[in-house]
Amino acid sequence: MISRLEETVQEVFDPKIHLACEPPTKKFTLEDLNLQPSPTSTKIAATLPFPILSLEGVRAYRRALFSQEVLHHCGGSPAPGTLTLRNAALYSTFIRDFWSHPDTMQLLSDAADVPLKIVMSTEIGHTNIQTKGGSVSEMVSQLNVEPQTTKVPLTEEDRAYNPLKGSSIIPWHYDSYPYVCVIMLSDTDGMLGGETYIRTGDGVPLKVEGPKLGWGVVLQGGEVEHLAARSMGVMERISTITSFCADVPGKYDSSYITNLRWYSDRPTLYKQWTEYRLEKMKREIEHLQEHIALSPTLSDVTQVQKFAQDQLSYLKRTARQLIPFEDCESIAEKYGSARSAFNLWEKAQTLDGFEEHVATVTPRTWQQGCDLWTDLIETQLAIQAGKTIESQRGRFKWSKERQFCMGDELLRQGLPEILLSWLDATGMYALVTS
Repeated sequence: MISRLEETVQEVFDPKIHLACEPPTKKFTLEDLNLQPSPTSTKIAATLPFPILSLEGVRAYRRALFSQEVLHHCGGSPAPGTLTLRNAALYSTFIRDFWSHPDTMQLLSDAADVPLKIVMSTEIGHTNIQTKGGSVSEMVSQLNVEPQTTKVPLTEEDRAYNPLKGSSIIPWHYDSYPYVCVIMLSDTDGMLGGETYIRTGDGVPLKVEGPKLGWGVVLQGGEVEHLAARSMGVMERISTITSFCADVPGKYDSSYITNLRWYSDRPTLYKQWTEYRLEKMKREIEHLQEHIALSPTLSDVTQVQKFAQDQLSYLKRTARQLIPFEDCESIAEKYGSARSAFNLWEKAQTLDGFEEHVATVTPRTWQQGCDLWTDLIETQLAIQAGKTIESQRGRFKWSKERQFCMGDELLRQGLPEILLSWLDATGMYALVTS
């Protein structure tokens, strides 16, 4: 099927043809969900699905995605039946122009009730494709510009599926960046599942229906914990996602690239991550300069002190996420996928003598002179002061009886690769993998 598309020239994005702009009929605030706002959050937690792409827009977007250039450079498969396309905007002007067009940005910013900014170009149009096939070539052969309408018969087990009790596409998690817009590029008539569930403050999950063809949702996924239900009953499910941050002076985002280091081109990811973070810092400096210039003197030094602390914290997180290439590769070679670190850490905490194992590793015996030891002390002091702790897996107040240790700190910072190394140094890695 794709062979018929390879010679096709991509359309030029035209909002009059390709957009179907209508605002969402319902928005959920953090207050609606009984969730406490944070220094990095904004008001809107999520929207109901709303129209974004017209049918012609969907076809043009799919045609751009399925071009030989995009498939060749951007395709990968984490598992049979799943194809991902990443960094498509580098090879498709249509995809890049659609997401960055002022009309699109205005529609999404209005939906979020805050000016939005694309975090970086590699996060434009990340696409997940569920279809038949065990290899990339087999899955590619199933793709076509026209959305598939073939249905798959549902079993009784399918009809009884409960994503809150069974498996999901993505279990409970926080996104890497503050906001996402997810657009459906497949026909959902007859589809079962595909919803998003948001964990509310009172513990009752909120169900947000999945978008239909050409529709999308905006979710403040970096601030609200959520899961995505599996989809059944259709031959294909294609969703495309772009990540955003709030374009507001003084509003620092809570981004991490923990989940991206595993499958991204790290040199590209690291470059764009660093540029994105430095650009934010630069704009904050300029904003403060403009504010100070309005007054002949400066008497409120606390404002400058807080600004400096915010900048230092932001820069430190920026740097900590950049695990050196050689470390990533050596850790992967020795321990396998860093995804296993989370489950191994849960097992390690149940071991007899856990705290004795932890105590065997000190700044003299592991990562000597590493700033992570200083980070650990700072977090321990914050816990003693009763503060809420920032974490890659959401904010928390420490409530365990044992002392907060290096394993907790590495998990807090979203550094599972280094957590594997630390577990090995304590002797617990061998125990939980034997």
